[in-house]
Amino acid sequence: MDYLEYQNRIHRGTQLFEAGNLQAALEVFLGLVNSDISDIDKSLMCINVAVIYEKSENSPQALQWYMRGVQYEKSHSRFEVQEYLAVYLTELGRLRDSLKVYESLLPSSHLKEEDKVRIRQRIDDLKKEINKPVYRRPGAPEE
Repeated sequence: MDYLEYQNRIHRGTQLFEAGNLQAALEVFLGLVNSDISDIDKSLMCINVAVIYEKSENSPQALQWYMRGVQYEKSHSRFEVQEYLAVYLTELGRLRDSLKVYESLLPSSHLKEEDKVRIRQRIDDLKKEINKPVYRRPGAPEE
């Protein structure tokens, strides 16, 4: 696929998504994942597919597509999809899973210093949230 066609498809998928036509946008982005574009570009299309599933409130599919994107990017020492995954896990209330993703990124020798600072901050924030004491009135039922 040439670059102009690639750009046009992304633009079309984005327009469809913004117009609320999630199914048509999904088809565009799935077509790109299944095309001959680079693995890095496929990983970015996996993010788009995952976000569509998020909007559709289909968490299992969203998570599956984030994981697929991670597989595309991992061999290229990239971590963008992994960060999206960690944010989504946080949004789902799966703080410990999100923390594991961030902690797995930190040892990478491919991180820029600014990436390390951002990831350390997210790790610290998650640890604080996870370890925040929960106060209950005596005799109150547990949630």
